[in-house]
Amino acid sequence: MKRLAVIPARGGSTRLKNKNTHLLGNKPLICWSVEAVLNSGCFDRVVVSTDSDSIFEAVEHLPVERHHRSSRHSTVSATVLDAMLNLIENQQESYDTFSYFLPTCPFVSSQDIIKGVNSLDDDIDFIVSMTEIPETIQLACVMKNDFVLPVFDNLECGMTNSKFIKKYYKPSGAFYMGKWDSIVKYKNFFKGNVKGVIIPEERSVDINTIGDIHRAEVVLTDE
Repeated sequence: MKRLAVIPARGGSTRLKNKNTHLLGNKPLICWSVEAVLNSGCFDRVVVSTDSDSIFEAVEHLPVERHHRSSRHSTVSATVLDAMLNLIENQQESYDTFSYFLPTCPFVSSQDIIKGVNSLDDDIDFIVSMTEIPETIQLACVMKNDFVLPVFDNLECGMTNSKFIKKYYKPSGAFYMGKWDSIVKYKNFFKGNVKGVIIPEERSVDINTIGDIHRAEVVLTDE
């Protein structure tokens, strides 16, 4: 089975300037996810998709290729999914699976990646890294003109005991994997048969601000 892995890294980060090359543990942020992908040994080809020379220079010592991300897919409003679909549409080679890994999630492990790849069996279209939502979202409310409007039934029905509280999950952002044909068909990683690989909360760090960098440094210190 032939597998392609892509790490998309746009140069124009806004909340944290030069985010993808910001140092974390004495190495650029993007190196963490790239090294995890390479160390998994799961992929025939590993590509860094970026519009930034400095981002690629941070990883060019590693056995990766560069995909020159177009300016149209490098704006603030451009989505990663659209950029990845554009990359897929322009591939000359044929692959069985496609995976992309956000460089803002530095603590994804090679074991997480291997588990995801191994879970992408015949009946599954997509594998997405997930993490548990720590907040009790059944108690969520919206406010409209100072009026409190519960989103779920729990508050109105008095079901606030833990036995009534289900666990909810969200994408951790670490990786999105799929069968090549399924991606071409659905153009989305949450259609068809989708399985999740749970990333523990302590490793589900997503870097967007300098505060996130500081929290990630604490994780490194605690290891």
